[in-house]
Amino acid sequence: MELLLIEFIGTLDASLKRMQQEAGAGFAGLTISQAQYIDAIHALGQPTITDIANRLHLTKASVTAGVNKLAAMGYVVKRQSSEDRRVQHVRLTKQAERLMRIKGQALKEYEAFIRSALSAEEARQFESILSKLIQHFKG
Repeated sequence: MELLLIEFIGTLDASLKRMQQEAGAGFAGLTISQAQYIDAIHALGQPTITDIANRLHLTKASVTAGVNKLAAMGYVVKRQSSEDRRVQHVRLTKQAERLMRIKGQALKEYEAFIRSALSAEEARQFESILSKLIQHFKG
């Protein structure tokens, strides 16, 4: 099973990288952590540093450093809150939003590819197994 899992993950990773290169997206310069920040910011809308830290279970200092790096790379902008000047809201730039659209399209293509390779019953079982694994990883 270990070899199959390694091959499966490698195949998915290679496929995603190929799609990203074909789309001309700038994923190549992002670390896994930076991609997770972008995902969290996208999911939360225009979160504060605290919101992102809570979502990712990280310290505010760590998130601040990560967000500053993403800002320098042109993926996010920070805006001071009009209600509390100590608070900054983070939002994705058009460049990051484009990456999220490409990622969303890639996930839809993955889903279609997987469904085309499986019977309806196998797809149902696979979905059930994935759900179970996700819950197990979350602890």
